[in-house]
Amino acid sequence: MKHFAIALSALILLPATSEAACFGAGEPLFHCTVDHGRKAVDVCLQGGVAIYRFGPPTGAAEMLLAPVVTETEMTPWNGIGRYLWEEVTFYNGRYAYLVSYSLDRTAPNGQAAPEGGIIVAEGDSELADLQCDAGSVTEANFYPLFEAKEAAGQPWCPATQSWGMPCN
Repeated sequence: MKHFAIALSALILLPATSEAACFGAGEPLFHCTVDHGRKAVDVCLQGGVAIYRFGPPTGAAEMLLAPVVTETEMTPWNGIGRYLWEEVTFYNGRYAYLVSYSLDRTAPNGQAAPEGGIIVAEGDSELADLQCDAGSVTEANFYPLFEAKEAAGQPWCPATQSWGMPCN
């Protein structure tokens, strides 16, 4: 899952419509809807905890995961190429929930709409590939999670494309 060598800030300024799903003081990192708006996906950061929420846009979540940041995988953008993209993986037993977004950096006038999706896997088997509804990605910035992982003593090592020490 760790494909990239360096991390750069990738702040994408979009309307902050997912704040309600971030439980008050939480910082929204990702939001989109899937299944024609019937479900919402949110990734938030609250202190040293990363939060994954999936379910109806309003009301109780169908899935809520809240691991400490060091138990969350993150692949930061490597800083090169046409597309800026990052991904975060949450685990629940043998299931993995990979949330990703991408943005075409060469779009005219910088007006690219971010795209995103969620892959649900059990081990090496992909169970679902949910693409965000067109135009529904209103938050897309995993860099605060990158910073939280480093602050928790889990530095990103460009040489090994992994988190933690040693870094050669």
